[in-house]
Amino acid sequence: MLRLVIIAALIVTGSACSRTDLAYRNADRLLGYYAWQTVDAGSAQRERWRPVVETTLRRHRQQELPLIIAYLDLAGRSVTESGASRGAACLVDGARLLYQRHARLAVELAVPLLTGLDTAQISHLARHTAKRQQDAARRYLDPDPEDRKASRQKRFIERIENWTGTLNDEQRQQVRVAVERIPDLSAPWLAYRAQQTDRLLSMLESGADAQALREYLDGWWVRMDGQSPEYRQRWRSARQEFIQLMETLRTTLTEKQRTTLLNRLGDLRNDLAYFLSPDHQPVKLPGLAGCTGAPA
Repeated sequence: MLRLVIIAALIVTGSACSRTDLAYRNADRLLGYYAWQTVDAGSAQRERWRPVVETTLRRHRQQELPLIIAYLDLAGRSVTESGASRGAACLVDGARLLYQRHARLAVELAVPLLTGLDTAQISHLARHTAKRQQDAARRYLDPDPEDRKASRQKRFIERIENWTGTLNDEQRQQVRVAVERIPDLSAPWLAYRAQQTDRLLSMLESGADAQALREYLDGWWVRMDGQSPEYRQRWRSARQEFIQLMETLRTTLTEKQRTTLLNRLGDLRNDLAYFLSPDHQPVKLPGLAGCTGAPA
């Protein structure tokens, strides 16, 4: 649910803006499909859930979409303004802020759907989550260390090139060196997800009420409770190294790459801005003191 609501809310990491427009227009249908896919929700359940979806998406358009626009504007300024305050750190912290806000929306969407699942549907959810876990393990946990490292480097390069276009040899080497320094959090993250999923399934099997589910999902999806101090330290290290990589790449962008990045940011922004209300007023991302365009 969390992944889908973020997709539906257009926190996307790609460049196909026409798909962005299509996804936002059909977010209610996408969420309905996801409900069927994950818990085998019947038509009556999906119909009862529809008002929750409509309310949440309306709230997203009113409260969250303007912040996404502000974030894309911040990203554009970080590319064009050489003296942009805190540059990459602002983008990383802004992305985390948007994630947490969307995670809260995901909780509000998920709880009414999860409450009252029957035994067969809980089993369906268990199989679905187990398959996702297996797929992720195959993708991120290659048992051969060299193959795993090469795949990780390739993923980083491809995700960057989705925005900038093709990197040159020197830039690709910069990415490879940076990836060596960025801690690989795949294994502990997947272990954490499996642990939290197992507990959720146990709660559902025991008939946990809506309040208990809401508190649990808020702790998991929003605050990420239950992670070890070691993991949190490694995450902070990964954050710092990723920020450094972003700053390094920003200074090496060619004019063509900079133009490609700005065009893709602009196209995404314009696609999303179409859905803003006519009386929309620009907003600033809260809690990002020191960032260009953010309140102190």
